[in-house]
Amino acid sequence: MKPVAMDDFCSLSFLSNVEFSPSGKSACFTVTKALKKENKYDSRLYVRKDGKVRPLTSGGKESAFCFLDDDTVLFPSNREESKEPSIASRFYRISLSGGEAELAYTLPIPVQRLIPLKGGNFLALGTTFPGWEDLYQGDPKRAAAYLKHNKENADYEEITQNPWWWNGGTFTRGAYTSLFHFDAKKNKLTRMTALGQEVSDVKLSADQRFVYYFAQDATAQHSVFYNYSLCRMELSSQTVETVAGGRRDFMLHAYELGASFLLLAASDGHLGMNTDPDFYTVSYETREVKPYAVYGNALGSSVGSDVRYGGGKALRMEGDTLYFVSTRFDSAALFKLENGAVTPVIDRPGSIDCFDVRGGKLLLCALWDMKPQELYDETGRQLTHLNDKPLRGKYIAQPEPLNFTACDHEVHGFVLKPLGFEPGKKYPVILDIHGGPKTVYGPVFYHEMQLWAGMGYFVIFCNPTGSDGRGEFMDILGKYGTVDYDDIMAFCDAALRAWPEMDAANLFETGGSYGGFMTNWIIGHTDRFRACASQRSISNWVSFFGVSDIGIDFTVDQCASTIWPSPEKLWWHSPLKYADRCKTPTLFIHSFEDYRCPIDQGYQMYSALVAHGVETKMVCFRGENHDLSRSGKPLHRIKRLSEITAWFENHRER
Repeated sequence: MKPVAMDDFCSLSFLSNVEFSPSGKSACFTVTKALKKENKYDSRLYVRKDGKVRPLTSGGKESAFCFLDDDTVLFPSNREESKEPSIASRFYRISLSGGEAELAYTLPIPVQRLIPLKGGNFLALGTTFPGWEDLYQGDPKRAAAYLKHNKENADYEEITQNPWWWNGGTFTRGAYTSLFHFDAKKNKLTRMTALGQEVSDVKLSADQRFVYYFAQDATAQHSVFYNYSLCRMELSSQTVETVAGGRRDFMLHAYELGASFLLLAASDGHLGMNTDPDFYTVSYETREVKPYAVYGNALGSSVGSDVRYGGGKALRMEGDTLYFVSTRFDSAALFKLENGAVTPVIDRPGSIDCFDVRGGKLLLCALWDMKPQELYDETGRQLTHLNDKPLRGKYIAQPEPLNFTACDHEVHGFVLKPLGFEPGKKYPVILDIHGGPKTVYGPVFYHEMQLWAGMGYFVIFCNPTGSDGRGEFMDILGKYGTVDYDDIMAFCDAALRAWPEMDAANLFETGGSYGGFMTNWIIGHTDRFRACASQRSISNWVSFFGVSDIGIDFTVDQCASTIWPSPEKLWWHSPLKYADRCKTPTLFIHSFEDYRCPIDQGYQMYSALVAHGVETKMVCFRGENHDLSRSGKPLHRIKRLSEITAWFENHRER
C-alpha cells in the first residue's frame, strides 16, 4: 500500500454548487481540480441527467450558474480573451443536451449573479463604484475614463471606511453590491436599490411579486457585522419595506422563503458575533416576527478539510419545511425544521458540504467514509466516483476517537495511526490544531494529515473549548489561552497514555489561524514540542485591532475587552507577551494578501524569537491570502506543506 503523496490533492476533484433543474429531472454542479503544471484551478460545470454524470462545459473558468429552463444553464465566464482592460461581465448559455456554449449577454459592470424573471428579463447583482455610480449605464467613454482614473491613481489609496480591505482581495475603495433590473432585449441595466446601500443574499418570491435581500449602509465609516436589515421590495412599484432589523441583541444569520411564512434565523448575541441562532417565523402580510423553534446550534458545515473548493446551499425551503445543514459535535448532517420541530434527515459521520432538494429528492455533496467529496442521493447512495481512482491503493488512515473528561467537560479528538504501524514500535507525533476557533475537526479526509500518517507519523487532533458543534461549548470570549490551552495539553497527555507507541520525545505541533494563535501561545508556555509550525496566526491582539478585515469587531468580541482605557487584558492574551519564554524551534507561514490575520502578526513573533536566540524561520507567500492551505495556488500549497514537513523532519530525534 502506497502513502498519500505531497501533490495528491492535485489529482482530486472538488465538488460544489449542486442544484436541481426546475423539474428535478436533472441537476448541475461544479467540479474543480488543481492543475499542478499550470499552477491554477480548473472549474467546469457537470450535469447529471438520466442517471449519468458528464462534463457540461470545457472552458475551465465556470463555477456559478443558474437554470433558465429544464434544459438550459446560464453561467458567467470570460471566454473572450482581450488585451484591453475591462470591467464588463459576460454570461453564456448552454444546453444540457450538449453543444457549445454561446455568448448570451455582455453587461457593462462586474455582475456576480443573474436571477431569471418571467418574460426573459433578470435581476442582477452588480458592483457600484463610488464616484462612478453611472457605469452601469454602459457609456464606453465613462468606462474608459474610470479605467484611466484607476491607472493614474494606482499608487494611492484613500481610506474612509473600516474595514477598508477584505481577505484575498484588496482595498475595497468603498465599492459595494447593488440590485439592478436587466432588460435582456434592450441589454439595459436599471438600478433598483438606493445609492450607498450594500445588498446581499437576494431571493425572489415564488410568485415573483417581491424580492428579499439583506441591506447595509455601505457608506458607514464602521461597517458593524450585525448592523444590517432584511428588506423586501415589491417589483412592480419598487417600494421597499424593512422586514426585520438587525441589532446587537437580534443578529440576523439567514432567511428562507416558505409557502405561508418567511423563516428567519437570528441570535441574541450573548456569546458574541458567533452566537448560534434560533428560528423565527415572519408573516408575509403583517411582517410580525414570532419565535418558532429554539435551536442554538451552528448552521452549515464548520468541519475542517483541505479538499474543498467552492460553496453551495446549506439551507433550502420546500413548502414550509426548512432543510438545512448543521454542525453537531464533530459532523455536519442534514436536518429539517417542520411544525416547529427539528429532526434529522441524513445524519452520518462526516460532512455534508452543500445540497439541494426538489420534490422530496435530495442531492448532497459530502465528505463521507474518509473519502474526498462525492455526490449522493437521499438514500445515501454514491452517485459519482470522481475520486475513486486517484486514491486507489493509497493508505488512508482511519480516525480513531479519543474522548476524555477535562475538569467538568468532555474533550473529543482523533488519532490517525502511521502507515505500517507495529505495536511496541515508537513513532513521532504531529498535533494539528484547527482554526476558528468556532470550527471542528471531524472524521473526514484531510490531505495534510494523510500525508503525515503515510510518512510514519501519528497525527492527533481535537476539539477544545471554543470549538463548534456543541452549543455554548463554543464560548471562549475573553478566555483565549486558558481553558482551550489546558484542553489541548490534556489531549496530548491522554493520547500519549492511550498509545504507548507515540514517542513523547518526537512530539510536533502546527495550526493555522486560531491554530496559529495557539501555536504562538504554546511555544511561550511549554517546551514539550521538538518543533512547531505557526500558520496565518495572531500574536498581538493590541496591534491586530484595526488592521484585520475583522479587527475592530473581532478583537473586542473575542477578547471581551478594548484597548481603551486599558490594554492590559488584550496584552495578557497576546502570545507576544510571553515570547521571552520561548525555546521551541518554530516555523512561521504567512501570506502577503492575508488581511484576516495580517502578515505583521508573523513578523512580530518571528522577530521576537530571533531577539531571544530561538531557532526560527519565516516563509511568506506572494499572491496568497488566509486560505493558502485550502485554495492557494497548487505549487504554493505544495511549498507550504513541504516547508512544514521538512521543518519537522529536520528536527526529529533519530
